[in-house]
Amino acid sequence: MNLVKKVLVAAPMVIALVGILTFVMTYQNIGFTNRFVEQWLTSTLLSATTIAPIGFVMVMVISKVAESLMPNTAKIIKNTVIGISMAIIMEGIMAAVTTINNVPYRSMSEFINTWFHAFTIALPVGLLISVFMTLTVKPRLERFMAS
Repeated sequence: MNLVKKVLVAAPMVIALVGILTFVMTYQNIGFTNRFVEQWLTSTLLSATTIAPIGFVMVMVISKVAESLMPNTAKIIKNTVIGISMAIIMEGIMAAVTTINNVPYRSMSEFINTWFHAFTIALPVGLLISVFMTLTVKPRLERFMAS
């Protein structure tokens, strides 16, 4: 039962965050066309199902690496580094999933160009969200998950 509560707390946050970022990426990929809502929802679903498991593992790995590389650094600085690292990695993966879902590409260079535009337009939003999450939400969520 305790695990169910933890999942019920984490799942809406993940879906909301992924939804916001895929909204920006889908807009960059195809604009507000007739297909926008369908493509955005599909991208959100695909990204959430790939990002959530990867994200939970990545935050643990990045946290351990940050702790080992910066053992005497203030927690707020470590959490900021973790947030920025998570944003860059997860945005890259989400941009790839969203671009694959939204744009039929004919060459790798076309895919990379489209991915790069989606990544760079969503990165500032992702960085803001990620730093906010690691500085405010993550400590509270860690306490909740430990209980």
